[in-house]
Amino acid sequence: MKFYFTSLLGICIFTGSVSAQERQLHGIVADSTNGQPLPGVTVAIPGTGTGVITDAQGKFIIQLPSGARKLLCTYMGYREKEVIVGNTNHSLQILLAGSSQALQGVVVTGYTQQSKSRTTGAITSVPTGVTTQAPVGSFDVMLQGRAPGLYVGTPTGQPGEPGRVSIRGLGSINGDVNPLYVIDGVPVSNNSFSALNPEDFETISVLKDAAATAAYGSRAANGVIIITTKKGKAWEDGKVRVNYRNQFGISSLNSAKWDMMNTNERLQFEEILKDPTLPGWAYSPNNPQKIVNGAAVPKTLEDYTYGNAVLDSMRQINTDWRKQLLRQGRMQSHSLNISGGNDKTVFYLSGSYFNQEGIALNSGLERYSLRGNIQNRSGRFRTTLNMGLSAATVKYIQDEGVAEEGGAAVGGGGITEKNPIAALYYALPYESRYGKPGVGNYGANALDAYANSMKKDNQLKAVLSLNETVDLTKDLQLTGTVGMDFQQSNTTEYLNPDSWYGQLVTNGNQGYYQRGLANRLGLVGTGGFRYNKHWNTHHEIEANLLAEINKITGNGFGFRGYGLVSELHNTPAGVTPGTPDNNFIPDISGQTTPNRMLVSQIGLFRYSYDDRYTITASLRRDGSSQVPADNRYKLFYAIGGNWNILAENFMKSQSAFSNLRMRASYGLTGNAGGFTSDYGYKTLYGSADYNGGKALIPITPGNPAYNWEMNNIADVGLEFGFFHNRLRGEVDVYNRVTKGLFVNRNLSLTTGFPTIATNSGKVRNRGVELMLEGDVIKQKDFSMTLGLNFAYNKNRILSLGEEEQIFSDEVTMNMVGKPLGSFYAVRWKGVDPQTGAPLYLDKDGKETNVYNPDDAVPLNATYDPPVMGGATLSIRWKRLEFSTLISFIHGMSRLNYPDMYAHSGSAAYRRYSQSRDMLSIWQKPGDISNYAGAQYATYVTSRDITSADYVKLRNITIGYNIPVSGATKGAIRNLKVFASGQNLFSIMKWRGFDPEDANDIAQYEYPMPRIITGGIQVGF
Repeated sequence: MKFYFTSLLGICIFTGSVSAQERQLHGIVADSTNGQPLPGVTVAIPGTGTGVITDAQGKFIIQLPSGARKLLCTYMGYREKEVIVGNTNHSLQILLAGSSQALQGVVVTGYTQQSKSRTTGAITSVPTGVTTQAPVGSFDVMLQGRAPGLYVGTPTGQPGEPGRVSIRGLGSINGDVNPLYVIDGVPVSNNSFSALNPEDFETISVLKDAAATAAYGSRAANGVIIITTKKGKAWEDGKVRVNYRNQFGISSLNSAKWDMMNTNERLQFEEILKDPTLPGWAYSPNNPQKIVNGAAVPKTLEDYTYGNAVLDSMRQINTDWRKQLLRQGRMQSHSLNISGGNDKTVFYLSGSYFNQEGIALNSGLERYSLRGNIQNRSGRFRTTLNMGLSAATVKYIQDEGVAEEGGAAVGGGGITEKNPIAALYYALPYESRYGKPGVGNYGANALDAYANSMKKDNQLKAVLSLNETVDLTKDLQLTGTVGMDFQQSNTTEYLNPDSWYGQLVTNGNQGYYQRGLANRLGLVGTGGFRYNKHWNTHHEIEANLLAEINKITGNGFGFRGYGLVSELHNTPAGVTPGTPDNNFIPDISGQTTPNRMLVSQIGLFRYSYDDRYTITASLRRDGSSQVPADNRYKLFYAIGGNWNILAENFMKSQSAFSNLRMRASYGLTGNAGGFTSDYGYKTLYGSADYNGGKALIPITPGNPAYNWEMNNIADVGLEFGFFHNRLRGEVDVYNRVTKGLFVNRNLSLTTGFPTIATNSGKVRNRGVELMLEGDVIKQKDFSMTLGLNFAYNKNRILSLGEEEQIFSDEVTMNMVGKPLGSFYAVRWKGVDPQTGAPLYLDKDGKETNVYNPDDAVPLNATYDPPVMGGATLSIRWKRLEFSTLISFIHGMSRLNYPDMYAHSGSAAYRRYSQSRDMLSIWQKPGDISNYAGAQYATYVTSRDITSADYVKLRNITIGYNIPVSGATKGAIRNLKVFASGQNLFSIMKWRGFDPEDANDIAQYEYPMPRIITGGIQVGF
């Protein structure tokens, strides 16, 4: 009896002790906009493994340990929220804000994840829904106008082609300017987004300053874009959730400024030119002569009659080559995802199909993708497996993307008749669409290229990652991640031997068949310890000590065979074996790059005090195989601070601000993409013919002083909110200086090499960024939110080593004191009204009628825009939703070759179709005209370097949530119909299809299409 009494007493004492230490909390989690309860929300106690999930009514019950004062609520589609729990609280009501409020919530930086209030870096979160509002093959082109300081140039409207993305200006002359992309902890190539399904993305974070990017060390100079894919949820009812979404639509030519002549105008123009080789003058009744055996002789009555008949028949032809060479492309997409699980394991599975026809015949993108993400928690172990697989086929037009490298990157389009976009400008309106290919028949030649050529790329893409976390203690974790980014590109190109262009092939005049295979494999392994400690309810420390290995390997080979047998279409079996006598010798190519490794050690530290102060520091040591041994290892670092001003006592009495935080950071990062090659520091050798025999010769000089391009960046930011955060925003001021830029220094020709890449350049980007968002109306049934982001960046070259200026191409140069990619040209003055001669300014600014290339001077124009931004509007009325995006850039210029050729009456270009502006060409003394007389040659001048600024209505989306009731309510959880328009309207000075591009020279690029779609979204 004594034993039982003692035991009972002990149990009572123990129970009382536990009761004193723990307490039970009740609560409900709801949507902050409409107050509807949210089932399936995870409510956890930070720093512990304790957590619960809300039920169907949004309710939860949780045991709160002694000393615990915080709850963390997370839910897909909503911003993470941390709640402070007082000693007297026993029942809570927690409101979660939707993910559209882009200035609040969780920030994912790759190695860490934390609330924005504890972040010291300049990070912008882009709502993932924007990447699926309109069907585009490469998601990066949807980021334009979404984040301050983020510029996306689209070199082509070809479905699936990536853009040139830069963050806070250009920071390299000869190196890569694209940011680093990381998906689920795996760095991925930036030219493979056509094989990724953006509907699987859960978060997109744009990291801009050193505090945010320095953890990535030598690869972070151009910023970092972090993407995480969707994860499963353990739903309250234990059932899975199934979501299906589709879109159907059409794409067409955008609102181009197109003003080419029709047939009557063209014949009138030819009469003005009085060129006897052109039919408009040769057969004109106003022309009294005809050419016979090279001599002019008077026309007869029969000649006039015949000429009138010819002109009458030509006037019956008025071909709109846009309708013949372009089309209205169709598109469709389907995606299905399933998510569910329990308190131990959750999963997300998805599959999708995407098919988009290009607006140019023979072009398009077809993609199949699968994804499986699984998370498991078992005791101390947490496992996350992310697997994404896709296959895509991209079809191209001929000669798309053959433009030479300019000041920035390879641009789309080429000045060649085989490019059908060029033929839109070349083809004459009186040329019949049924005509035969031949010299000068540009439209028929383009149609012949469409019918008898093929160019495609079959891509395979796999991004896989496995993360394991082991809780060694309550505060200490062991973490490890391994990942793979695999990409295969299998290209095929074919030109029919019986076609017009096939018979012009140099080797054999019988077409060609070409194949190429390129593989790229990126491997990453990261492991280490994470320590996270809370004490005294005010203090928190997070520290990460990691080691990482990144290895990238690749190989490729290809061939082009000639002398095709016409009966064997589109197959290597049709290639005739080459001999020294038949001129069918095939071209063979191969490469074993990339092949590089990066070994790193990483230290990350954060200290937070009472949600008032946060200090962060990072240190990374990188060692790269791309650098000689003496310079192989470098330290990269950053330090940052965050001050919550509202938490100070002197702000307690104010009521205007609902959020006021200041942050600052400084650090050093690098540009591993700046290296000219994986072996740029070595002297490399290749094979050659010498005196009839084979020889080994040096092909690169090598540079033992080869080093990194280094990037110092300082940033100060202010985050603010007014009226209970109805108006919120951020402003950042930064200074970014990049040193050691690779500059091609001239060498003595006795060395056998013209130049060598040396680390002697220095460039500065300095600017300001602003982001504002305001809930103009916020009611239960009606809300309206306006947003604006704006960025100004001032780029300046501070040093080019021993050089004062370096020419990039025929119209752009890099010069100390000027922005990267500045234009230079002979300045245009006008047209002499007495002679019709073009007038120029010489170097001294004096007027002259003599064109001298040596009179070219630097212009106040650059192809990298200093001003950019976007404006958004979101409206919700009951079940109706509406959103729109307007993006803009200012200060960008480009050389407009198509417009220059379309405004030239000179003998070199008059055979091409011309703008109807040319009807006002100078003809006689006294004429006032913008276009010189036809007897004068046309040269590139400052007039041809035109503004590429635009204000673009980039997107409009409207959707309606259909109420589900009756018998379908149990099966269908939600149903939505929506419609969207992309690239709808542009305000611009640019003459042509679209100024938006990634380089300095317009060379008949594939036009950006206007896309209209509609679809449904249903959840089961």
